[in-house]
Amino acid sequence: MKNQKQDTTLSSIKQGLNLTGTFLENKVFVILDQDPTIVTRREEPYSGHTSESFEGTIDVFASSVVQKNVAVCFCIECKRANPEQKHWVFEKRVNDTEPLYYPFDYLYEDIHKLNYEKNIFFPSLGYNGMKFFDKGIQVFEFKEVDGQLSRNQVEKAYNALLQANEAVSSFIEEPYRIRDLLKESKLPDILFLPIVVTTANLWVQDYKPENVDLKTGTVAESNINLEQKDWVHFEFPLPYSLRTRHVLGVGPVKRPTFIVNSEKISEFFPKLLADCRKYISGPMG
Repeated sequence: MKNQKQDTTLSSIKQGLNLTGTFLENKVFVILDQDPTIVTRREEPYSGHTSESFEGTIDVFASSVVQKNVAVCFCIECKRANPEQKHWVFEKRVNDTEPLYYPFDYLYEDIHKLNYEKNIFFPSLGYNGMKFFDKGIQVFEFKEVDGQLSRNQVEKAYNALLQANEAVSSFIEEPYRIRDLLKESKLPDILFLPIVVTTANLWVQDYKPENVDLKTGTVAESNINLEQKDWVHFEFPLPYSLRTRHVLGVGPVKRPTFIVNSEKISEFFPKLLADCRKYISGPMG
């Protein structure tokens, strides 16, 4: 009887472990760690020292030298979606009065200065220029069983996006940690990329504003297009505490963040690294 009770307890523990997401995190770590060009750590601590301090750990922290004196830094948060809540749907920005894009954080290490004029794009990922980025601005989570909007759906996706961006803001202030991780003799220039890996299916919605019924605030189903994506470019809205500080003031109000379906990470990261080795070019004219 005692052994039966213990077996039941252990079975419950194992089921609980499967709900934590720790296995997904370790799998992402192992896949990246197998690449000899990438140096990887798990549960790397970070902390911010702005007026609104923040701290935590990032699931997977990885870096790679991609060009002479240039490194890329991945701050990866892993989000195992509840099997019943398996669809993340993104709304794209279509406002032409906003900037064409929000820039990536690229740090000139010799003068410790952020450059927001780097022409950075990723054609292997389907982004042949900055105008081709998805420019997601909202994310909604839906249930797998009945397609219903899940409760607290914004918070679940937002928290993973927030943690990845907290880590980036912190490591920008501590670039020597990346130098030490890579065992470089001098500080390289660094491109920072926040990434969320999730088991959820990813979709981008498309519709025409003129098809919105102002009486009901709805759009006919036939006028809503959903495109399934392997990864999505998202413009994460930065709270003031996470905006970068530099000589001219504070940095942009949004930061490009990639959300990647977990089954596609073995394709995503090699393509991302290949593009970093080729397409990080000079300031835009």
